[in-house]
Amino acid sequence: MGLDFIRRAARSFHKGLDRRRIELATPTLFTQQPASAPRTYAANLRSGQTLTAGEKLGVRLDGQQVLAMRGLDPVATINSPPAELMDALSASYGEACGVVQEVYDIAHVAEITVC
Repeated sequence: MGLDFIRRAARSFHKGLDRRRIELATPTLFTQQPASAPRTYAANLRSGQTLTAGEKLGVRLDGQQVLAMRGLDPVATINSPPAELMDALSASYGEACGVVQEVYDIAHVAEITVC
């Protein structure tokens, strides 16, 4: 009834700092990458045109507006595009590709991501 009994009878004691040190040592603490979504632009659908989410379109610079094209037919227009979109399209000779993210049928507006 000596030291063996005392070790069996006493609760084990762990410092709180030691537990937090173990959590900090986990390899997944700083490996999570923040999620980012590409910027979308609101385009007004032309009369009689419909789009579906996930559809790929051509995006073309036409003066001060940007056209979304299905083949050779314009299906939507971005009337007042931001300067960064205009600069990016000008740098790529006025052409780019786009993907429809969301379509709002009642408002006749589609959200398009330019690639």
